[in-house]
Amino acid sequence: MVHRDCRRFSYKCHSSEVPEDAVVPSAPPLDLMDQLTGYEMTSYDSSVCVPPPDTAEESPEGGGTTRAPIATVPPLTEAQARAQLLSFVAEKCCWGRGAAKDMAITKIVTTSAYHYELQSFTEKRETSWAFTPYGGGEVDGPMYGTPPKPWEISATPTELFRNEIKILPVPHTASVKPCHRCKGTGSLLCQECHGKGWTRCLSCHGDGWHTDTSGNRERCYFCNSSSHGRGRQDCLKCNAKGRVACPPCDSYGQIRCFISLTVTWKTYTSEHIVEKTSGLPEGLIREVSGQVVLEEEGSRVIPLKNFPESTITLASSQLVMNHSQQWPDEKQLAQRHQVRLVPIYEIHYTWKRYQGKFHLYGYENKVYAPEYPQTCCWGCTIM
Repeated sequence: MVHRDCRRFSYKCHSSEVPEDAVVPSAPPLDLMDQLTGYEMTSYDSSVCVPPPDTAEESPEGGGTTRAPIATVPPLTEAQARAQLLSFVAEKCCWGRGAAKDMAITKIVTTSAYHYELQSFTEKRETSWAFTPYGGGEVDGPMYGTPPKPWEISATPTELFRNEIKILPVPHTASVKPCHRCKGTGSLLCQECHGKGWTRCLSCHGDGWHTDTSGNRERCYFCNSSSHGRGRQDCLKCNAKGRVACPPCDSYGQIRCFISLTVTWKTYTSEHIVEKTSGLPEGLIREVSGQVVLEEEGSRVIPLKNFPESTITLASSQLVMNHSQQWPDEKQLAQRHQVRLVPIYEIHYTWKRYQGKFHLYGYENKVYAPEYPQTCCWGCTIM
């Protein structure tokens, strides 16, 4: 054991003999990287590039505006309300149908909710040093020109209001360096066999022979074909070579270093829901369809003005202002907002001595009935 440790220590003393398990930096030292104008502070950690001053103007009409007259909520009959409730109850394994069939509907209150939504589509750029194995070929280095600034590099999203990430090399920043892991050799000493190419045979304990039950000696089956002799098994990890491929340089011994540009497009969404009378949870309003009564899109939108519901106007003003200030390190490319009118029906009923209500909402007429009186498998009631 002492001899093996000394031998491993001798490997580490030679620059060309790098053990696979040696502690080395995960990346080339930054002081070996080229100093490039405009990228002096670049490191292996992502560095945010502040966008140039925004010259876009608010353009509520430029990107397309759709306005529709605010329609009245369509009427709902008792038969329709009961049919929707019965269908809803049928999907509940423990709910009884008796209440839905026999209840007396006393009143249907028709109301609506407004759902305002603002979306901002932004672009963020970050730079960092990166490296890949280099096996030959042209290297786009500073000799071909001055590297462009991060926001001068052409990059466009596939589609507006779709989250996306692109990673691009910054032109004229590449150079070739010896691999920091293997010091340019392309391989590392195998950790399993410590560079010998073989390990001691565990079957015969290195003797090369077996003794059968009759006392006869015979060659060990497991190490008999070893290229390193009896008692030794070829190392499977390095294929008996004593060395393994260096992962960072892929055995080439060299790496191509360059500055990487990461471009991130992201959509931020804010919303406000106005529903004053029915008490329906706001989360349900988001899930259903409604009539789009106003929709605007452009490089910038301005807050809504003179909308019939004053709280929507106030919410629009506040959210548009928030979006203009929230992401100073990102460039706003486009904005859009819309208002939807979602119909709501509040159905009051009596069943036996119980008085309750349920709701239908959205053009799908989805049911919200948390107070339904017959929710037990045995058909019992809350009375």
